[in-house]
Amino acid sequence: MTDIYLSPLTKDLKLMWDQGVEVFDGFANETFKMNAMLFCTINDFLTYGNISGYSVKGHKACPICEEDITSQQLKQGRKIIYLQHQRFLRSYHPYRRLKKTFNGHQETN
Repeated sequence: MTDIYLSPLTKDLKLMWDQGVEVFDGFANETFKMNAMLFCTINDFLTYGNISGYSVKGHKACPICEEDITSQQLKQGRKIIYLQHQRFLRSYHPYRRLKKTFNGHQETN
């Protein structure tokens, strides 16, 4: 199901990709058929899920890590947290050694 705010954009983009639209070129004084696509967007994580159709909730919600993600559900609630993102830092980065700030373990991956 498409978001109500995105549906006009989705319809226009689908038309421009599939069939194209006749456009007038004022410099060449002629018309041509233009096809177009949406190349990239800048948005928050929830909007990313709406636009791409990717699930941004649950235990496998990180689009970068996918199956290689480490998630944990908090004991006092239903919130899911994602661990081990320090592994993307340089191997000598000081945040990799911080135990207390993160989950009590030093990141070695």
